[in-house]
Order: sequence, then structure tokens, then C-alpha cells
Amino acid sequence: VMHVGWVGRRMPLHATASGKSLLAHAPEHTLAPALARLERLTAATITDPAALRRELAEVRRRGYATAWAELEPDLAAVGAPVRDHRGDVVAAIAIGGPVSRCSRRQLELLARPVMEAA
Repeated sequence: VMHVGWVGRRMPLHATASGKSLLAHAPEHTLAPALARLERLTAATITDPAALRRELAEVRRRGYATAWAELEPDLAAVGAPVRDHRGDVVAAIAIGGPVSRCSRRQLELLARPVMEAA
């Protein structure tokens, strides 16, 4: 398996774990336009605004986001928000791997270290 880093590449917020971590804590004036253009990238990409709002509520509740084959068919990731000294979300961190080598349970187990790193 080869991974090529995506530093500087723009990614769709709704289809990535780090993007969902950011969207979950975004103000409504930022969130609403993002929900208006949910492009389908794979069969698993969330494109229904109401479904994504439910997903973002779950991200806020548990403290991390997951993406399972939403950006690319064989990519799974878990991400968490990075907060500044005031507690505001200013960034996100994520770890990913191939769906073919990572079960959903294994992905969930990675959430704790990702949140600690964040």
C-alpha cells in the first residue's frame, strides 16, 4: 500500500474525517453553504444535508469523526478537532488507512489516540 501525502490539497469537508471535525464545530453561517453543495464522491459519501447534520451532531457528542469509503472507496479515517487556548476549534488531525486492512472496530479504537494527539 502506498500513500501519497495531501499537504496543501483542498479536500471536501463532508467526505473526510478532519473535514467533519471542522464542520461539526463550524458556525451556521459557515455550515449552511457547505451543506448546500454535497458532492457524491463514492457510493458512501453523505450527500443529504439532514443526514450530514445528524452525523455532525454525533461527531460533537463523541469528540471525533470517521469517514468510511466516503472520499475514496478504499480509504477509512478517524479525525478529531484541535482547539486553541480558548477551546475554539482551529484545526483538525486525522489518521487514515485502507478499508481493506482496517475494520470499522479497528478504526474506532484509533479514535482515542487521535483525540489525545489533537
